[in-house]
Amino acid sequence: MIAILTVLSAGILLGLLIVKKPKLHLFNNHLLNWAIYLLLFLLGISVGTNREVIQNIGKIGYEAIAIGIFSIAGSVLLSALLFKFLFRQDEK
Repeated sequence: MIAILTVLSAGILLGLLIVKKPKLHLFNNHLLNWAIYLLLFLLGISVGTNREVIQNIGKIGYEAIAIGIFSIAGSVLLSALLFKFLFRQDEK
């Protein structure tokens, strides 16, 4: 746990230093995208090697679609409500 907090703290400090340097900030964004791609690839390998997941992919797929649809609908609804209450114009 200490290692995770140390790495996170170092990242925050480095982020504070590079925020005023546009080239480093842009490089960081590209690096972050590639890190996410790598993590997704490794997750795919992990799923592909798990026989139980592969055998139940149909059931898992339907549940994932349902969770995804309801998550998106909830996010849109809450975003609309927040926008309405936080950014409303004073009506005169």
